[in-house]
Amino acid sequence: MTDSDRDGLTGLKNRKLLQNCFNDYAGDNSRFGLILIDVDGFIYFNDYYGHAEGDEKLKQIAEIISQNVPNGVDVFRSGGDEFAVLLNDLNMAEVVTLAMQICKTVNKNFAHMPPLRRFFHMYDLSLGEVHYPLTISCGVAFYPEDGVSYEDLYTSAGEAVIAAKHLSGGVVGLARNKYHSCYLPSAFPADCSSSGGIPCIRTHSDFRQFNSF
Repeated sequence: MTDSDRDGLTGLKNRKLLQNCFNDYAGDNSRFGLILIDVDGFIYFNDYYGHAEGDEKLKQIAEIISQNVPNGVDVFRSGGDEFAVLLNDLNMAEVVTLAMQICKTVNKNFAHMPPLRRFFHMYDLSLGEVHYPLTISCGVAFYPEDGVSYEDLYTSAGEAVIAAKHLSGGVVGLARNKYHSCYLPSAFPADCSSSGGIPCIRTHSDFRQFNSF
């Protein structure tokens, strides 16, 4: 592996190696999970604190994620504010549980930060505003159920995390065969208080009106 295979900022493996890892795992009778991790409202963080501070936070997030995956599992920087983990030795429930743990740990680490404004668009073009500290959201997809190609699996995980962000972020979205998804609050389950602290499951229809970023 050469320096060109590493992300220059975080030192993590890059997206090219993520695809190579997928190719190594994929095949007959294979099953593995992809966790896609996205920083919520990162554009607003950069606007407020500046890109230098944003880079520092990306490095911190990369380190926290790396500390919370099993030994021997690689973490990849798959985009500007996106990270990815491929897991081929855990069952589905274990992959989702790991995603929730990553989400909870990262969000708890930055919970002390002052809330920042984030905005969401509605289909009628109205604009809403929410305030939260720096958080991440995760999308989880499985091979082969959610995609048999790298592009399809990555897209499924990406769609899950985008929909899961809803208004606040800080949640885990689970893609299910591209037809159904559930969303598991990890950091700010305020609207799930009636569940007695048990993470509530939301269906895709709960989020269909929102386009948050």
